[in-house]
Order: sequence, then C-alpha cells, then structure tokens
Amino acid sequence: MSASDRSEQLVRHLASLEPSSVGEAAAARELATFEPVEAAHLLKGLIERAKSSPEAGQVLSMVSRALMFSPDDQLPFALRGRIYDAAAEFGMAEVAALFVSGAAAQEIDPNAIPEVDPTLAALTLGHKKMIARKADPDRMARLAVEGDARVVRELLLNPKMTEGLVIRTAARRPAKGETLLEIWKSPKWSVRPSVRKALAMNPYTAPEISLKILPHLLKADLKAIAGDRALNQSVRELARKLLAGKS
Repeated sequence: MSASDRSEQLVRHLASLEPSSVGEAAAARELATFEPVEAAHLLKGLIERAKSSPEAGQVLSMVSRALMFSPDDQLPFALRGRIYDAAAEFGMAEVAALFVSGAAAQEIDPNAIPEVDPTLAALTLGHKKMIARKADPDRMARLAVEGDARVVRELLLNPKMTEGLVIRTAARRPAKGETLLEIWKSPKWSVRPSVRKALAMNPYTAPEISLKILPHLLKADLKAIAGDRALNQSVRELARKLLAGKS
C-alpha cells in the first residue's frame, strides 16, 4: 500500500470523529501501528492531502495535537523520535517540523509587572474562573486581556465566546506562552483558520505550535510568515519550504 493510500485510509478512519481528546487518542493509536519510516511517509501524504481536503485537514489537526499531548502508552515517545529521524533522513521538512519544539521568538519578561484591570484586581483565581464560565462579552474581554491561562481555558469553554475575541487573544502581543497553548489545545477554536493564522503569526507562540499550523495556511499567509523577522527562524524556514511546494 502506498503512502497516499495509507493517508487516505487514515482519513477514512478518523474523519468521522469530532476534534476532541477522543479523536486525538484515536489518532495516536493509529499512528502507533506503523513503523517509523511508514509513519513518516503517511504523515507526508496526510499533509499533502490536507491542502485540498477539509477532512484530511481535520485529521492532521488531531494527529498534530496527538504528537504533542498523547501519553507514552498511546504513542511511545521513542517512536515519535524514530519517526522524526526517518522524516529528517528522507528530507521531509514538513513532517519533521511536527516533532520540533523550542523557545518562542519572544517571551514575556517574568520580572515585568503586569497591568492589572482594577475591576478584576480584588478577585481570586477561583472567582475569575467561575466568572469566565458564564461571563458576558465585556467581562470576557477583560479576563482575556489579563491572559491567565487557567482563566482563558474556562473562557474558551464559555458558549458566549466569540471567534473575534479568540483571534484577538491569540494575536495579542505581548502574550503568555501558556495562554497561547490553551488556545491551540482547544478542539473548538484551534481548527478555525483565522485563529490558526493569528497563533502562527504571533512571535510569542512556541515553535512546536506554529510549525504544526503552517501546513494548514494559505500561500499569502506563508509568504507573510516567511518574511517576518520577528518570528522564530525555524518557523520562517518551514514557511519558505512550504511556499516552494505550492508554487
């Protein structure tokens, strides 16, 4: 069976699942059944298929988060390392990038004193989390600006949360890396193209997130990222390689 056939089979198996921890666990188990070289070629086929297939794009998102968050008993860490090695050996830059981690191009100074919204200053963390679950749009915006990842996690579950506010939170600079991670971890919001774009273009987003997003982006977005010196070098390099493949 060719890599294209394997990736098509993977899409058939997983596309019916909602983006969720269940889908990510299923993706991890599927990937773990392949030998490293086979898995690397499968992922390359999946990335290619995702360029024109929404179903493949959804499966690629689940696989990407599975690579990042799955426990060792679902997808052994040693296997992930061997898949990366195979991808690097065969020159599959877009596949190898799915396994790369590192520091964001910019990070908030831990010694900096954050601005505090006076309407929130007296509230405990527990109170803020409780409010976040059912806050109105104005209060959601205030809590999002504060940027506490634990509170943002609750905001993302609030049924009143809007895509516009998620995008603004994902694009905010400066931003806490753990807050941007919460947006990427959200099955509901991380599949939205505009949210992905905002995360990938934010220099405060860790490369291990941005590099997994790039295969989903449009040519114009990749061109902007490739030329943005504020971003991590590995992110710019992969954007250029993906652009070359789209030409």
